[in-house]
Amino acid sequence: MKKGLRLSIVGFAVLGLILTTTSIYAQRTAAGTAFLFKTFVILVDVTDGGAGYVTPPTVSFIGGGGQGAVAVATITQGVVTGVTVTDAGTAYTSTPGVVFSAPPPPTTLALRLAPLLTVVGAPNTLVEIQYYDSLGDTTTWLTLTNVTLTGSPWVWCDTGAIPGTRFYRVIDSPIPANPDPVRLAWINPGSFIMGSPATEQDRNPYEVSEGPQTQVTLTRGFYMGKYEVTQGEYAALIGNNPSYFHGDTNLPVETVNWNHATNYCAKLTAREVAAGRLPPGWNYRLPTEAEWEYACRAGTTTRFSFGDDPTYSLVGQYAWYRDNANSRTHPVGTKLPNPWGLFDMYGNVAEWCLDWYNTIYPGGNVADPQGPVSASDRSIRNSNWEGSNITLRSAQRIGRSANHIWFSTGFRVVLAPTLP
Repeated sequence: MKKGLRLSIVGFAVLGLILTTTSIYAQRTAAGTAFLFKTFVILVDVTDGGAGYVTPPTVSFIGGGGQGAVAVATITQGVVTGVTVTDAGTAYTSTPGVVFSAPPPPTTLALRLAPLLTVVGAPNTLVEIQYYDSLGDTTTWLTLTNVTLTGSPWVWCDTGAIPGTRFYRVIDSPIPANPDPVRLAWINPGSFIMGSPATEQDRNPYEVSEGPQTQVTLTRGFYMGKYEVTQGEYAALIGNNPSYFHGDTNLPVETVNWNHATNYCAKLTAREVAAGRLPPGWNYRLPTEAEWEYACRAGTTTRFSFGDDPTYSLVGQYAWYRDNANSRTHPVGTKLPNPWGLFDMYGNVAEWCLDWYNTIYPGGNVADPQGPVSASDRSIRNSNWEGSNITLRSAQRIGRSANHIWFSTGFRVVLAPTLP
């Protein structure tokens, strides 16, 4: 444990574990104004859409001297977006008031206790929280998460623990300083939903490889290349450039198979270790498929990290693909990055991953998955310059033989602790 750091379990709290059916916005009742034509109600203008609606509210008309007017509300993401008058009523002598029913109160679906940890130490200190689940085994501490203390004391809730069964310690984080801030981005550990629902727009309904959706937890952070490996980087390390497209050393390297990509990572590791820039136990390698999708999604659950983009109006700002690439690759980093600062996660070249290719996901909850023990193909993520817009989705994946070579396939690297 680092000198000056102290960790304690201050109790069990229900923090972030109350699931509700309400909107993330404060609940608010909608409001509107009615309009008459002669003695009939013909229109309701929504002046305040309210918030927190799970189902459309009822609409009532009060006063005005008439009777019988009926209207139906519609909602979008918890907000009233329109009202349709289905019966104009009769005999209204003045404009009636419009009353919407209030949104429902929050409904608690589940409660769960989790340990609340307090870490005392210098702010901005990078630390690792470790744990074990048995008093009989204190020799093997497992990494729970790496965190930066934003204040002191710093409080964190371990949502993955069963109260009373887990033991903790905090140590100096073994994360090395970023050896190449220009080209590497730090990716914090965390959880995400891997894969896509069968109903996702433009997912082939007969395609099973993107499911079942699986809750994945990555317990260790890693550095990831902000860019796909370029021809200049590859040639400088390996001594040749196998790429089909030429003319700029910042073009992504392609026409490489899985063995070429892993060989590059091994040579890069050896060079950096020899130069004293890597600590023991860290190495460059290809990302696992889970690491790739986690980094690609960057905390989002939509089809793309920039939203669902149902009309594909934004894709061209983030990706080189069939409609804008002019049948070739383009220099890396010339499109917009995702929210975590990674470029070309959509388009330009497809990217080899470390895993053997599993035709379906395991489902349920898994930690640090590395794919099957063996298979006939290796995993490839991302689409490429010749792919259509529907192939650019975050969940898109294919498998190919490790010997597969094509002028639309390259790779990017991660710098991470050696895999068990």
